[in-house]
Amino acid sequence: MKFDLVIQGPLNTTSLEKINDISDQFENIIVSHWDCDKIEHKLNLPDNTIIISQPLPDREKTYGVMKDSTFYYSICSTFFGIQSCTSQYTIKMRSDEIYSDFNVLKEKLLEDDERFVFGNIFAKRWSHSPYHIGDHLFAAKTEHLYEGYKFLYDSYTYGKNLMSDSWLIQGFPQNQTAESILAKSFLKAKNIDMKSWRRKETMQKNFDIVDINKLGDYVARWVQGHKTYTSDTNQYRCSVNNLGDF
Repeated sequence: MKFDLVIQGPLNTTSLEKINDISDQFENIIVSHWDCDKIEHKLNLPDNTIIISQPLPDREKTYGVMKDSTFYYSICSTFFGIQSCTSQYTIKMRSDEIYSDFNVLKEKLLEDDERFVFGNIFAKRWSHSPYHIGDHLFAAKTEHLYEGYKFLYDSYTYGKNLMSDSWLIQGFPQNQTAESILAKSFLKAKNIDMKSWRRKETMQKNFDIVDINKLGDYVARWVQGHKTYTSDTNQYRCSVNNLGDF
């Protein structure tokens, strides 16, 4: 089965300097970033790397999304990257992180490829916040990710859908996180009846989770908390490690 990788966010040597090491795990690696980004030295990237550059979006012109949140930036860079994906499946990763072995993530998705499979970094239990998935690293069918991200991009860029789909409004209700909005956009892309979204069974049928400690050598980050997690010195520990925990 063919997978593409979207690396989204500002250019970062954490991922760029490791692309050659992971390139054989993907058909294409799409680096989606802002045209104002700078890298101090030239990188020799593999032939299957595609660079997508776009202007940094103006968050002040958005609708329904917090102006001081990076959520809209993430939506834009991911959506523009997905548009260049040609494989049946896509894995999305942040540019300031890196993982060396994506096999566990791929295998988990292929057990049931109608699901959205995410890394457990910052995932929360349903009882704490429904649909609070991990949004740093995830995999799904490319078509589902494209439809979900297009819906989010159109909603926040042009103000579409906000009246009919109030769950899109970030921070309303209070527990409506960026992670839960992303999860619900996946359900929306699959045309899952909204009346069933409140049921845990809907989450269990459409999502799954992997422990990032099973993905080889890695660097993962909590930017707001000024913390870096690595596979060898400061491993990420989470109470949510599988679907049962979630």
